Amino acid sequence: MPAPTVTTKTTKLQNSTNRRYAIVTGAGSGLGRAFCLRLSRDGWHVGVTDVDFVAAEKTLAVLIAAGDSGEALQLDVTDIAGWQNLLDRLRHEWPQLNLLVNNAGVCAAGEIGEAPLEHFRAVLDVNFHGVLNGCQTMVPWLKETAPGGHVVNIASIFGLIAPPTMSAYNVSKAAVVALSETLYGELRPLGIGVTVVAPGFFDSQLVARGRFATDDQRQDAQRYVAKAEISAEKVVDQSLAAIEHRKLYVVLGRKARWVWRLKRWLPSLFAKLLVWKHDRNLRMNKVSRKDSKTRRKV
Repeated sequence: MPAPTVTTKTTKLQNSTNRRYAIVTGAGSGLGRAFCLRLSRDGWHVGVTDVDFVAAEKTLAVLIAAGDSGEALQLDVTDIAGWQNLLDRLRHEWPQLNLLVNNAGVCAAGEIGEAPLEHFRAVLDVNFHGVLNGCQTMVPWLKETAPGGHVVNIASIFGLIAPPTMSAYNVSKAAVVALSETLYGELRPLGIGVTVVAPGFFDSQLVARGRFATDDQRQDAQRYVAKAEISAEKVVDQSLAAIEHRKLYVVLGRKARWVWRLKRWLPSLFAKLLVWKHDRNLRMNKVSRKDSKTRRKV
């Protein structure tokens, strides 16, 4: 991959000596864009990275229109060479790195043995290896200016509770949780913070762009999004509050927090409840399909 393409708003970058610097991945839309808008509004200079450079530029345009500071950077998080190119470039242009937000992610659903294996690998490449690549590349830079600095890794409540049919997504996000817990132990003695964010469903492009083995699985995910009680902005607010208080875990959504607690307190019972709910969903989907066929005949 060639060196990242960069669009930089240099005026504010040059005129501020006390500015903080952040990299946000998957920043072309959704949660990544919300992080960029909030950070830039709070006075950060933001590296707006996305595999889709046009999307990154659109986020940057919103920042610039508001008089904020940032630059668009093309980055495929699965490409370790791309991360190294980004590091080499920013080390020459930025005085330090204060925050890394590993947000880029994709979604897929399907039972093991049913969903294509390439979907599984693609999800792991972006959701886990993308985070690992970012930490592997940027953590040494954070260490150079320690104490201070923070890593935020975006996981999911599914990485904590692992419901049926979401194996690829569950595994990738569980790996992000484990990586974050490990990194927390390694970096806390140096004064560098680590936060892993595990939201429930909220309105974003994740499900719309996801890969689903069946229509029922897509519709189930869409129903979860429709009933979401949190937003991308709330995820950002809670994440930044966690940075301030050096918290490791951020589990968002009242229901998400309760199911996480239930799993920790009564893991066997929780596993049986997941089976019961999955079986109920299958029966409801079967009835829905039957009703749909009846209406078409009428």
